[in-house]
Amino acid sequence: MPSKTIKKGTGQLRDITKPIKSFGQSVFWRAASLWILVSIFYFLYNTHPYYLNQDFSNARILIQWAYVTFCILVLPYTWFTLRFNYRLKDDFKDPTIIFFVLLKRVGLMVATRDFQQVAGLFTVKRFNNFCLTCLVKGFFLPLMAMFMFHHWTTVQSLMSKMSTPMDGIQLANWFLDLIYNALFVTDTGIALVGYGLELKWLGNKTKSVEPTMFGWAVALMCYPPFNGISSTYFPLQDRQDLFIALTEEQKIFVRIIIVALYGIFVWGTIALSVKFSNLSNKGIVGRGPYRFVRHPAYASKNIAWWFEHLQYMKGFHNVLPLICWNIIYTLRAITEERHLMKDPEYREYMKKVKYRFIPGLI
Repeated sequence: MPSKTIKKGTGQLRDITKPIKSFGQSVFWRAASLWILVSIFYFLYNTHPYYLNQDFSNARILIQWAYVTFCILVLPYTWFTLRFNYRLKDDFKDPTIIFFVLLKRVGLMVATRDFQQVAGLFTVKRFNNFCLTCLVKGFFLPLMAMFMFHHWTTVQSLMSKMSTPMDGIQLANWFLDLIYNALFVTDTGIALVGYGLELKWLGNKTKSVEPTMFGWAVALMCYPPFNGISSTYFPLQDRQDLFIALTEEQKIFVRIIIVALYGIFVWGTIALSVKFSNLSNKGIVGRGPYRFVRHPAYASKNIAWWFEHLQYMKGFHNVLPLICWNIIYTLRAITEERHLMKDPEYREYMKKVKYRFIPGLI
């Protein structure tokens, strides 16, 4: 594996060390580079006060086991991939090589006190894409783990009540609660795999990442901890003084609609499968609900929110915040499409699927 870096002030690539000609050396340095990169994030998750919060306790346990497994498999996996699935062109975007170059450049910067050794890397598109990919994975992976365990704990609690006698309304609510949380266990579990397992063998390598601050802003404001600020300005309130009375049967009917809408949301996640990722292009998917609209998950989730807060709209409360959240998700769709349209495959997809949210309307 030749070691490459950036020529000062030009953004061109050149060798800074002797080429690594041995296959064994190539395997070792790639595996070591990847191990250091993953270990940095593992250290962060186990030391940063935000991730030491009780909400992340189960997520940290999962990440610990995943890290141990990774440490065991990283070397044999690297050997196997280089032996049986190697293509020279893949080296240009290989994160192990890019991070190896970064480590060398940091060493040169310390030795020479020349900050351009590292600053020059940021003139190269694939290095910037590598950095953004790390940010996406580093931010979303523990969140998905936390969400998954939250819903899984609720599923377990509901299953423990299976033998409890219930009347018709109680049974319906229990069943809808179970389906709702099982849907989100599926959703977050798939997302966890999408963020945690980006492998050449799965064909889900990141092609590009949203490059604009605005695109990142409208996405991150929908997730913790940033959605705490967003919710302060666009609060959805479930106060009793806003309550619109519905019969128990009407409530069940509304809940069925909500669960059905979230079913479409999760159907979209299943269609994306291992290519699931926010802010990233891992390949264009046109199956499942993506055959009908380009943003089925956003559409179904936002419609579901209207039904979830239907009972708390007395005096038209919650209407303006819901409209604001709809606008935020519309902006997410627009910025995503602006990013994905750089891919010719997505431009072809847009010709086939003309509507963003609702077939025949918008």
